Amino acid sequence: MAREGGALLSTEVHMNVLVPQTGLREDYSKICERMKRLRVQVCGRRGQSKFAYLLGISPSTYNYYEKGRVPSVEILDLASKISGAPLMWLIRGEPESFNVLDLKVILGELPVKPKPPKAAAGPPGESSAPLA
Repeated sequence: MAREGGALLSTEVHMNVLVPQTGLREDYSKICERMKRLRVQVCGRRGQSKFAYLLGISPSTYNYYEKGRVPSVEILDLASKISGAPLMWLIRGEPESFNVLDLKVILGELPVKPKPPKAAAGPPGESSAPLA
């Protein structure tokens, strides 16, 4: 070790060596499987649209997650908060003692979209607005 200006300087060089992760695809698919198990428990077998609504995403985007696209950390965090499941269980399956069947079912229906008012049908070319 050398001294420069009263501070100790290390002459050793530490290199960060990246080790390839061989099982990541398998880990990613497990995240998707846990997300689906969570959704089935809290929203039911046919509850994809309901769970997507609670997450603030479209049903088609949520469907991608169940088919293998890994959700963002924000979506996983929100799913954890909505359901009560530990975030680390969704990500890594920890704690192993967590049982998804202990979660409560989220009751309620999706809000019904209001139908747009029908325009008054009149003869073509005529306006329904009064003339001034």
